[in-house]
Amino acid sequence: MAAQLHSKNTGSRKTLKQDMGSEVEQKLPVLDFSKEALKPGTNSWLLACKDVQRALEEFGCFVVLYDKISDEFRNAFVGSLEELFDLPTETKMTNKYEKPLNGYVGQIPKLPLHESLGIDCATNFEETKKFTKLIERAYAFAKVAEELDQMVARMIFESYGVEKYYDSYVGSISYLLRILQNRSPKENEHNLGFVAHTDKSFTTVLYQNNQVNALEVETRNHEWIKVEFPPSSFIVMAGDALMAWSNDRILSPNHRVIMSGNETRYSLAQFAFSDGEIHVPEELGDEERPLRYKSFDHPGLLRFFRSQDRYISNSAIKAYCDRMGSETQPKLPVIDLSDENLKPGTDAWLLACKEIKDALEEYGCFEAIYHKIPLELHNSIFSAMEDLFGLPLETKKQKTSDRPYHSYFGQYSFLPLYESLGVDNPTTVEGAQGFTSIIETAHSFSKLVAELSQMVTRMVFDMYGVQRLFDSHMESTTYLLRCFKYRTQEENETNVGLHPHTDKTFISILNQNQVNGLQIGTKDGQWIDVNPSPSSFLILAGDAFMAWSNDRVPSCDHQVTMKENKTRYSLGLFAFKSGIIQVPEELIDEKHPLLYKPFDHFSFLDFDRTPEARKLKCSIKAYCGFFNSLWPFLTENKVGNWGLVGTYGMFSPSSASNLSERTIIGELFSLIVNQELGLTDGPKPFCSY
Repeated sequence: MAAQLHSKNTGSRKTLKQDMGSEVEQKLPVLDFSKEALKPGTNSWLLACKDVQRALEEFGCFVVLYDKISDEFRNAFVGSLEELFDLPTETKMTNKYEKPLNGYVGQIPKLPLHESLGIDCATNFEETKKFTKLIERAYAFAKVAEELDQMVARMIFESYGVEKYYDSYVGSISYLLRILQNRSPKENEHNLGFVAHTDKSFTTVLYQNNQVNALEVETRNHEWIKVEFPPSSFIVMAGDALMAWSNDRILSPNHRVIMSGNETRYSLAQFAFSDGEIHVPEELGDEERPLRYKSFDHPGLLRFFRSQDRYISNSAIKAYCDRMGSETQPKLPVIDLSDENLKPGTDAWLLACKEIKDALEEYGCFEAIYHKIPLELHNSIFSAMEDLFGLPLETKKQKTSDRPYHSYFGQYSFLPLYESLGVDNPTTVEGAQGFTSIIETAHSFSKLVAELSQMVTRMVFDMYGVQRLFDSHMESTTYLLRCFKYRTQEENETNVGLHPHTDKTFISILNQNQVNGLQIGTKDGQWIDVNPSPSSFLILAGDAFMAWSNDRVPSCDHQVTMKENKTRYSLGLFAFKSGIIQVPEELIDEKHPLLYKPFDHFSFLDFDRTPEARKLKCSIKAYCGFFNSLWPFLTENKVGNWGLVGTYGMFSPSSASNLSERTIIGELFSLIVNQELGLTDGPKPFCSY
């Protein structure tokens, strides 16, 4: 028997109680578009417009009967797909495109039931010749799905009284067609065919080639309806872009695939994307429903959604475009940790714990006010750093360490402004003695900052209810004090002090002189300029913290951009764990399934230094994430190759309709790419007010 991921109630149809106390199964609305009399302006058309509007507002999707696909066509197409997917893996992997997410990918451990292939420009007959057995059938299906999609789009525009915008919308559409295969689960395999997600399209047309029903749709009440496909039927589904266009009147439904039985499921999905901007019609904004989204470029939204590093939202379009707080420049939370009464168990402690948790989950960092570092000590160590970096280069290069990132770094053409060196175990006198010129100041400074690190770590453990693990965690924690210098740029030099990156630490604590330049990346892709005072410190979550938290806390993106004509010095105390890091069982639940295997922290640092790891967008996910078997395909050199990335086969059938070709990325693979593989950090407020 296949391992079931969900309880008996999960995935069942929603039931409604009637007056007599009986229960009825709730199903998606079924609309019949096969009638010859269904023409614009007719009574049947107007009724259908209202039915479409009601279905999309309540469920975000509906079943439509549309008898343009014959049984003969369906059976022949399924046969072609079976033969295609039965080819040797080596053969299927030769299916490559220059565009991302458009070729073959399979053999993914967390989704073993999935495999896919793609054909670009499926309505271009010359392109489909590359797949000789699918030429006519793929082209024919793409045209039928296009016809149905545009009929539904017209009904949507007319039902809201904004039909004057329909022609310009249709003129901007391009389509992406993807082929999906879900095999049946083997013994002890889970039955998850595809994770719950919403589409990023305007609309999506789904077609199932056989009667293996596995698609489930979540209702507004967060219950799951198992979708049944009658003969000659399609599912029309709203995407996030349509939800934004409708000013939140229409639902973009969460949906997933749960496999059962012993048959393989084949399905097709055609996604509609605008090649340009999407505007909320002014008619859809009023006093009761004020405008919630500003105009946004649809392909740009998709590129933003794909380009970030670790964040995914259950409603990505809202994370991009939601009105709240989008016009003001974001600022890092500032938390005062200098109160003498800040003791474990006190109200002040509990309040600070919550503030820290909220800040880390939102930004991956915060600014801490901490007065326990005397100003004299602060000034002394930064003065000593000037002398240290003034030493001859040969002397500085003698600072070496067997541990990654602990040695001297500098004199690189790609980072001409930057140099740094590290003091291993600076909280011990022995460690600090490696730098005779700053022994006492480095040791004193590190001891006090380590106390801050331990306080923050304890608050995190308290807030997540894993206090029992704190002592053992701290016993295995070691520190690295790293000194940084960023000189001013010369004429024609870049002002990049340090490229965007995340730390590989558990926690990093940064302190600087009065020359600013540090910038923190937010989930929505903005960069916050950080201007801390001498008595404040930046607390940053590293990759190891992100993995330990099971992705509750993002690893903080940061960079240094030199804007002042002064040399910038900064100090970082980096916390590492000597031993194994694993996700506490308390941080694993239905909403947060286990994403990382236990890993050795310093072995991860060794891996991160390899040439292969340096090409990755997120090395921690490659090293110990449950999707790591796909990472060899996800280097910077290959991430743009449609043949090596993408769990679903794709067509881009725009050319047959004289529509401009765009690089479009559908949602069906985005949740894997974004949440599991770390290719995205999350949405920018791209169309927010």
